[in-house]
Amino acid sequence: MAAPPSLHASRAYAAAQIVLLAAFAAIVLWNPGAPLFASPGAAIAGNAIGIAGLAVIALGFLALRGNIQVAPHTKQGAHLVQSGIYRILRHPIYTGIATCVVGLWLREPTLAAGIAGVVVIAFLGVKRRVEERFLLAAYPEYARYRKRTVAFP
Repeated sequence: MAAPPSLHASRAYAAAQIVLLAAFAAIVLWNPGAPLFASPGAAIAGNAIGIAGLAVIALGFLALRGNIQVAPHTKQGAHLVQSGIYRILRHPIYTGIATCVVGLWLREPTLAAGIAGVVVIAFLGVKRRVEERFLLAAYPEYARYRKRTVAFP
């Protein structure tokens, strides 16, 4: 695996994530365009999926505690968290965000929201891979941890 990028690049990933999430939220709230489908069942499923995503995010925050940050580089003085939801799922906050994006799209199923959601989820997948390069460089045990856990996106 390639070496991790610079700290400057890491901070750029964090900034890009904030901008993309804000853009997605603005599109969902603004709601441009006609819905691709109208389904009360989809809206109910979207609510349930969004709540599940929030729960996954909350479990990630609880397990990380003081280790949390938006930038993908490892935080000075931090340690590799392998407890809580991290026992089975790598990057649960990214997973929870992606789950919330799907849930919100089901509530507001416009083409613009769908495209923005795909962009957000794809970006989170790229950022996860970048973060894993930092984690592999900082924690020798991360390679074993990565083999026994799952990650999405």
